[in-house]
Amino acid sequence: MRVAYVHILPLEYYPPATNSLEIMSQRPEWTVRAWSSPNHRGLPTWTHPRVAVTRHVYTQNKLSAVQRLLGYLLWHLRTAGELAAFKPDVIISIEPHSAIAIWMYFNVFRCAARLFIHHHELYVPEDFEAAGMRLVRIAARLEKNDLFSRAEWISETNRDRLNLLAVNAGIDPDKGRVLPNYPQLEWIQRAATRTPSHSDRVRIIYLGSASLEHSFIEEFAHWIAVHPDVLSLDVIGNNIAEDAWAALEKIGASNISLNSHGISYHRLPETLGSYDIGVILYRGLTKNFVYNVPNKAIEYLAAGLDVWYPVQMLSMKTFAEESPHLPLVRLDFANLPAAAPQRIGSADSNIILSFSAEAALEPMIEQIESGHK
Repeated sequence: MRVAYVHILPLEYYPPATNSLEIMSQRPEWTVRAWSSPNHRGLPTWTHPRVAVTRHVYTQNKLSAVQRLLGYLLWHLRTAGELAAFKPDVIISIEPHSAIAIWMYFNVFRCAARLFIHHHELYVPEDFEAAGMRLVRIAARLEKNDLFSRAEWISETNRDRLNLLAVNAGIDPDKGRVLPNYPQLEWIQRAATRTPSHSDRVRIIYLGSASLEHSFIEEFAHWIAVHPDVLSLDVIGNNIAEDAWAALEKIGASNISLNSHGISYHRLPETLGSYDIGVILYRGLTKNFVYNVPNKAIEYLAAGLDVWYPVQMLSMKTFAEESPHLPLVRLDFANLPAAAPQRIGSADSNIILSFSAEAALEPMIEQIESGHK
């Protein structure tokens, strides 16, 4: 069975995408091929011996608007043509950004395939009105008006996001699925082997993207800085805005360290285990962040860390209520307590997580295989 995975945004930015490809590649009768683009953050290029990955360049910052438009359209046209030559039995389309190529495949090249659609993020109508979203707005319209009706599976990462997607796009409820972002079992097993920090301070880590506008990174760092004897913070990420780095450097606290290079996803299990707490700092300015259970939360938990998250993140609150045995702590990062706690939460390194990418992906794999003649 030939399976095409179309993911225009760089695969390296989305560990759930590479996790899915690695798991699908293990199906002995599947031939898996992926379409994506090169990453521009200096991350190691993801490869796999059983997944052929085609990467077409579609944009660069130095190009003019017209050149970017032509590059974007050429990416979709080339990908659609290569899909037609590949003759997939199944196409898995990731994010509305990829939809133009899929639309061309069906409507320009007049080819057939079973269609599965997954969104890593939540996009609501007002998101497509933002600057720089003109082409994605066109892609989302094609997805809504044509591809959703063709698809037999349409998934989001949690129930809140799926409900909002269904309301905004008029999706048939029978097609809606939840496909959460979880690490692979092997990753979880490695992360479960903790290496205690033996530090006099409570060691806190922040991973991922951040900016002053969209996160509480500056407020949190100021709070950490006034408790140098009991708290430390490591900020690690290759997608943190320059204004955030500048603010953190200006604070200049001895108990805050900065790493702008990031850490390879496959090195994270061993890295996370030496910390006590992982923080999530999104302000929740968009529904995408309000209704989000970040994969970083699951990764922190897998390594035995407590997780602190903002009151603005409603889907995290739901997740915490549904999983009362997990050390998830809801905080108001705009009004943190004056006194530094020795520890908030009740992390237990013996917690065995039931969340794995293999279990999350199994319903999609079963549906693909059950419909294959």
